Amino acid sequence: MSVANFSRRIAYASTLVALALLAFSLVAAPVAHAQLNLVYVEISNSAGRGNGIIGFSNDGAGHLTKLAHTPYLTNGTGPTGIFSDIQFDSDGEIIANSAGTLMFAVNGHSNNISVFKINPDGTMRPIPGSPFASGGQDPVSVALKENVLPNNVSVLTVVNKASDPGQTGGIPGYATFDVTSTGTMTLNAGSIFNLPVGTSPAQVMPRPGKLVQFFADEFMNSKVVTYQANSSGVLTEISEAISPSVTLGSVVVPGTKKAVYSGLPMLSEVGVTTYDTLGNLTFLKTVANQGTLICWMNMNASGNRLYTSETGSGTVTVYDTTAPATPTQLQHFSLAAGSLPAHLKLDPTGQFLYVLDRLGSIHVLNVSAVDGTLTETITPVKIGLPLGAIAQGMVTMMK
Repeated sequence: MSVANFSRRIAYASTLVALALLAFSLVAAPVAHAQLNLVYVEISNSAGRGNGIIGFSNDGAGHLTKLAHTPYLTNGTGPTGIFSDIQFDSDGEIIANSAGTLMFAVNGHSNNISVFKINPDGTMRPIPGSPFASGGQDPVSVALKENVLPNNVSVLTVVNKASDPGQTGGIPGYATFDVTSTGTMTLNAGSIFNLPVGTSPAQVMPRPGKLVQFFADEFMNSKVVTYQANSSGVLTEISEAISPSVTLGSVVVPGTKKAVYSGLPMLSEVGVTTYDTLGNLTFLKTVANQGTLICWMNMNASGNRLYTSETGSGTVTVYDTTAPATPTQLQHFSLAAGSLPAHLKLDPTGQFLYVLDRLGSIHVLNVSAVDGTLTETITPVKIGLPLGAIAQGMVTMMK
């Protein structure tokens, strides 16, 4: 063999090895995904395949596309009876952790909580052991205080509403769970905190900051209440603020402004409650709302804009909350005729407000970068609800 031929064969073999290594690296490397702007909605269903979570991706211009393999089944069921409202008068039915790797979802009729691992592409799968018993009857809302215990253990508080007409003998109240970094839930011994029958609590929200405190919206009690969990997860009531009417749909002002806003649907007003360093609450005032049945709320990350939905009038209202004690109305916006707006969430970029229509669609509203007011230029997206199901709860995130 000539030296030239030998050199050519060595070069050829080296090329084959290099190509093989490149192919291996492409197979072995994790699949990269462009950043995703995601929104999730839970379907509450007592029949068929039960509850599920439907995920959508926003293309950046507000157009939504369903994620692959959606809906992601919870392996639990919801209450029966679309628009039998007391069982659906709640918020915080689904939440995600701050890293966007775990999602928690209520199953009101099967009395358990489902936990999902969120994949890099936004798709989800249940974690081992899911769903977990909720510690009571008719769970409707969950709130997470992250990494507040040793070994990065978090505390999850669950609202058990006990308002499912398909179940009897339930006692409303709360339960807390230790949650590991992988999402496994363990009920804290002695943590079940019972309320009077008929209270029908609606929502629980984590207090900003380091204290393991939660604010609760106690619907039929007409109260906002502060609860604190000790290192064993046992809850103690710290303070309560009594509203002039039933409260539904509350939001905690982010950051250090120390205020909670609540919907007062029977009065068409926003309730304003403040709290001090220890979590002691003071009901300050009510602020007028032009709509009918104000029931759900959301705020921007800066805490200077409040958005409320009014189911009865088919409207969304925008308030300036730069001065948190005195929300000032900027806009009263009407959706298309016949809309029944409920839960609402800003997308992580702040460019869009998603409004869940109880008739089975999502309105994607444009948010002005100048003053936070709204326009609607995108056709509402049909969720695809099974017969008899209702959509509830929303989560938004970037991945």
